[in-house]
Amino acid sequence: MDDVDDLDEWLARLPKRSPREQLAELEAARRADAAARLPEPTTIPMPDFPYMPGHPLAGMVRFSCPLGCGWHHDENPGRDEAAEPLVVPLDPELWEAALVARAEARAEAFRARV
Repeated sequence: MDDVDDLDEWLARLPKRSPREQLAELEAARRADAAARLPEPTTIPMPDFPYMPGHPLAGMVRFSCPLGCGWHHDENPGRDEAAEPLVVPLDPELWEAALVARAEARAEAFRARV
């Protein structure tokens, strides 16, 4: 390749995509976006912290019914952390997959409880 001192000159030499190619690329991106998994809708309300520091239940969070029906669920945020130890594979390339699987399992258990 020739030595090009000017970046604009070098970019001008690059092959240009036709409008048809650009449109096809845009349509492919739209199809991929439409096929992407939508986030799971949630009905979990924002938590409250009903217990003051010093109370035996301090640290608990309360999820009240978003419709105001009186229902609530008290949750200890650290409860499931001590339930089972994290097992990490020896292969460092598998660490991320193990951590993601653990986080997804904990999130699913949390949603099931609340």
